[in-house]
Amino acid sequence: MPHPYLILDVFTDQAFSGNPLAVVLEADDLDDVAMQVIAAEFNLSETVFITEPKGQDADYGLRIFTPKTELPFAGHPTVGAAVALALKAGGEPGKRRRYVLEETVGDVTTDARYDNPVQGSARFFAPKLPEYLGELPELDPIVEALGLKAGDFLQTAVQGGIWSAGVPYAIVPVRFAETMANIRINTVAFEDAFGGDEPFAAFVVAKASSTEHTTDWRARMFAPNLGLMEDPATGSAAAAFAGLIAEQGGLGDGDHSISLFQGLEMGRPSHIRMLLRIEAGKLSELMIGGEAVKVAEGVLL
Repeated sequence: MPHPYLILDVFTDQAFSGNPLAVVLEADDLDDVAMQVIAAEFNLSETVFITEPKGQDADYGLRIFTPKTELPFAGHPTVGAAVALALKAGGEPGKRRRYVLEETVGDVTTDARYDNPVQGSARFFAPKLPEYLGELPELDPIVEALGLKAGDFLQTAVQGGIWSAGVPYAIVPVRFAETMANIRINTVAFEDAFGGDEPFAAFVVAKASSTEHTTDWRARMFAPNLGLMEDPATGSAAAAFAGLIAEQGGLGDGDHSISLFQGLEMGRPSHIRMLLRIEAGKLSELMIGGEAVKVAEGVLL
């Protein structure tokens, strides 16, 4: 049975930027093996398959695969899938639709907007609020793994740590955004710093400017120990980072908009938008969103 598919660039409003995603529609007849083979064929960081839901509360089922394995949840596939559904539905520019996507992690509520036949945006409520898992490794292994100097990690805006909103990340702050361009990954040292029985990806962050109250951040995500050298836009890492910002960022109660810019050094600039709601000093609600652009479509024969 033929299966239509779309290729979208996610977390960007410009084609050939952001994080590419393959979206396979009408995938109910595909089993796990077929989905994995197709994801390997596309060879993008993730490929998603849209199916009928198994439960009664969701509008669609969503399976997320890397070229090597299935993921319970990921941010840019969730945004991209919601935009793909909005593009398929069409309508007047600005038309919004609510889709509940049944992912392995649980039901994820999305709000998608149709802008034109090739562009839209979406946001979703994080299915799980981020939690703190522990301290970062010692500084020396991190310095060697990232190819930076020890001074780059001093007097940072936040302290860092290991956080997870479903996928764990070692969130490593550096003092200046300009330092991002100097990172040179040492894969052996990276394995020593972030490997082990439960390896972590490294999400390196810095304030986008030295302005004290800026809510713009820069980021790079590295996971050579997990088969991915660098990712241009990582929604699950943004969700984990929201937990750190809520605790260490000096935010008071209320709603806070945070912008995260990633992928610049890869030539694929991305913009992830987050809305944090803090009540009684604790993160109570998290939304993550961004734009997506269709760059290709076709049919799997």
